[in-house]
Amino acid sequence: MKTATVSYVLVIAIMAACVEFIECDRLPTNGIRVYISSVSSNLELKKQQQRIQMVLSGKNIDAQYIDISSNEAAKKFMREKAGPFTIPPQLFNGEEYLGDYQAFEEAVEDRRLMEFLKLN
Repeated sequence: MKTATVSYVLVIAIMAACVEFIECDRLPTNGIRVYISSVSSNLELKKQQQRIQMVLSGKNIDAQYIDISSNEAAKKFMREKAGPFTIPPQLFNGEEYLGDYQAFEEAVEDRRLMEFLKLN
């Protein structure tokens, strides 16, 4: 296997281990939620999802990872709040939309992650 292929497989394995599949009728109403997709072939999307998971876990911030590829209600909710053509990853605190990966990354770079996540 090439190194890139091994890395890609590792990313998928990590995300699969970290994803909490939420039932349609049990969408969480509080806490940090990251809407993801486990079936995308887009490597950049996978890297973004992994980066969010690594940053949050590294800062001991609990988050629920909701896979929209297996949960139509979650996909509908995400798009109602974030926009009709929105793709994962998208971040929420409870039902409040926080932003996409770019907004998350800017908050990390500006050292205002807790403010972005509305945890302060």
